[in-house]
Amino acid sequence: MLYKLKGILEEAYPPNKIILCADLISWEIFVPLNIFSVLKENFLGKKIELYVAVFVRKNEILELYGFLDREEREFFLRLNALSKVGPTLALNILSVFTPESLRRVIEERKVEELSKVPGIGLKRAEKLFIELKGLYGKLTKKGLTLPLEKERILSEAKACLLNLGFQKKEIEEVLFKVFKEEDTLEELIKKALK
Repeated sequence: MLYKLKGILEEAYPPNKIILCADLISWEIFVPLNIFSVLKENFLGKKIELYVAVFVRKNEILELYGFLDREEREFFLRLNALSKVGPTLALNILSVFTPESLRRVIEERKVEELSKVPGIGLKRAEKLFIELKGLYGKLTKKGLTLPLEKERILSEAKACLLNLGFQKKEIEEVLFKVFKEEDTLEELIKKALK
């Protein structure tokens, strides 16, 4: 699976397609609209690095989607795991929101904000809101909003402890007591077991 590409930005085609030449291969990559304008204005003919995700369309055509940082790429993949979201809609969402700004929209229940995404009206925004709520963990009892990577560690720790036979409520209480943002999965599980 492709993860990252480095090369020269050869061309940029509106609304969001770029051509990246990496060694002897030129890649067609779709990027969020906000990234497209930055790349087109500042990086044509220059070397860039993109995190990429690959999708195969029904007609077996490979499509590459590119992002400036790993968190956006991971969030794009998480969006695609939702039943009502495909690569095009996920890219449109990331054209309007960063993962963190979308989190705020969801936490503050500002459903109408979702209708700013191209291709989403108010009715569809309401349905999408329900799907998106599941992407984000709750605020911790310490009042922290966790980065996606830390949320993943916390949820993996919960799953491990559930498999060991502990009760869900008990697990959450213990994890919130011992959790520190710098913890790895192993450290968190060891602390919770103590």
